[in-house]
Amino acid sequence: MDELKEYTLAEFLTEQGTNFHSGLPLVHSTESANIWTMLKKEQVSVTPCDTFTGENLAYFFHGRPAYRKFHKNPQDWELPFVLVLKSTCLLNVRRIFPFDSGAFHRSRLPSYVARFDAEGYDVAGNAAAIDLLIDIFFGGDGAYFHGKAKPRNEVSRRNGLSMRHAQVLALCALYNREHLEADDRSLAIEVQTDRDVSIKDNLLGAVLPRSYFDDTILKKYFKERGVHVRQYDVYPINTEAYVSIVYEEVKAIYRKLRLIDG
Repeated sequence: MDELKEYTLAEFLTEQGTNFHSGLPLVHSTESANIWTMLKKEQVSVTPCDTFTGENLAYFFHGRPAYRKFHKNPQDWELPFVLVLKSTCLLNVRRIFPFDSGAFHRSRLPSYVARFDAEGYDVAGNAAAIDLLIDIFFGGDGAYFHGKAKPRNEVSRRNGLSMRHAQVLALCALYNREHLEADDRSLAIEVQTDRDVSIKDNLLGAVLPRSYFDDTILKKYFKERGVHVRQYDVYPINTEAYVSIVYEEVKAIYRKLRLIDG
């Protein structure tokens, strides 16, 4: 019976409309050790995925450099390297999740989110999904980048949410960090592709450790392609301590490109 229907996030978004269009690019983060191979091949290559087993995938976040690996005492080549790419660079989108799917499948998100099926959170079938997610839950690119979500009662009131929309309300709670111990990956829109992604003509910016930035060949590579490059100094700290530094450098690139204010 339709009157007893419970809506998934994907179903909810199909009934929504927006005039908002996000101007943020895609971000791919990895360890600096991968710089040489990625730039030589001029692509982000798909690799076997340990979450969606049997698939070769490459992962991106819309606008936010949220992905990272933890190292307590990192070497320079274990530090974050970030590519900022045009949002149109993907030849095929496999899935879009409103958070890090790895954290979901590894039970690192609150039970009020994890009790729903993952398929309902996959919004790749909606061409306007990213715009809708940012508009409905954050209100704009600046708020999304800074992780400043709209209050749950405001989203609920404006969009007529009821207990038929429990999965949508769960996402509101997650974005407002209710009973949450997970990191900023819970606030980032994840985009998956099953095809290699060309860097050529798509690379807008890069963030890398100063020890790599000082390499003359790398400097020449970025300069010839008009890439906005930001570097950060290296300290005897763990990789988690670099997160806010990387965010600030990515934000500086966005300001140069006039993609974000504040």
